[in-house]
Amino acid sequence: MEMQLSTSEIEILRKLQRNLAGSSDYARVTCILMLGMGNSPSFVASCLGIDVSTVYRYRSAYLHGGADELLENRHKGYWGLFDSRQLSALRKELREHIYTDAKSVAEWIKSTFGVEYTPQGVVDLLNRIGFTYKKTSEVPCEVDASKQAAFVGELSEILSGMPEDAVVYYADGVHPTHNSRSTYAWIEKGEKLEQPTVSGRDRVNINGLLNAHDVTDVIAHDCESVNAESTKEVYQAALDRHPEAPFIYIISDNARYYHNKKLKEWVDGTKIRQIFLPPYSPNFNLIERLWKFLRKKVINTGFYRTKEKFRQAVKDFFDNIGNYKEELESLLTLKFRLSNSQTISF
Repeated sequence: MEMQLSTSEIEILRKLQRNLAGSSDYARVTCILMLGMGNSPSFVASCLGIDVSTVYRYRSAYLHGGADELLENRHKGYWGLFDSRQLSALRKELREHIYTDAKSVAEWIKSTFGVEYTPQGVVDLLNRIGFTYKKTSEVPCEVDASKQAAFVGELSEILSGMPEDAVVYYADGVHPTHNSRSTYAWIEKGEKLEQPTVSGRDRVNINGLLNAHDVTDVIAHDCESVNAESTKEVYQAALDRHPEAPFIYIISDNARYYHNKKLKEWVDGTKIRQIFLPPYSPNFNLIERLWKFLRKKVINTGFYRTKEKFRQAVKDFFDNIGNYKEELESLLTLKFRLSNSQTISF
């Protein structure tokens, strides 16, 4: 008797399993998980100490109405004031509309079903049914999912067909501002951790390249402006660093300076091959993660009285990039999330 469970179903059932540990409903949820792992009904029954007919009954209930029906006979004890129909309606409401606080959810529940929950009661309920409070993901409204998918296919062909000793860089500019920013940290309860700030808005302009297969191969050019001229300089630095490479592929967004006529004419006479990301696709640019790491390590956690000290701190970060190799190898993997939340790897 084969039973397939999706990844999201498994996550929800695992969460239910943890919450129901020690209760009589634990066996119901565990039964479905074990069947989903390919175990036979007789094996599941033997492990859980229940009849084979009970295994079939749990399976039938889950296939018919999901976790709601599987636990329906117990919902007064587990789901509190809700029945399975109301729970389904609540899930649908939360999937289709954004609620930023538990009080608003409690108000919707009261107006829809006439059932009163405290905000904390709502939090407990939502945690039990598989919801968690976290940040939404920002996606540009102009993003074209079909273009992103097409790009994935094209890039896969390019990467698989390139010579083994070719080099791949991701390119981008970043403009760290000389000012401390508040960040999250472990702070003693009841205490404040104050960070000094400066009033200036001076910034450092960095035109950079990140090797897709070597996290310590970073070219960071401190320049007056991130433009076609400074881009040519970092491209030349890449050529100088890899004289034996047959080709150097550089993946970037569609900033105007990457399409500069003079730059393109110069590139055509080199072994550099430019690859442009689809519009509004920073999620595909690996170097964006390096910039975020820079902010975490240097900008958000340090105070620099003068612009010169700030600039030196940024320079020291890149000069000593090898010190962060272990962290960067974990962060800068070639895994990317599409606008539809699908994850792809190269």
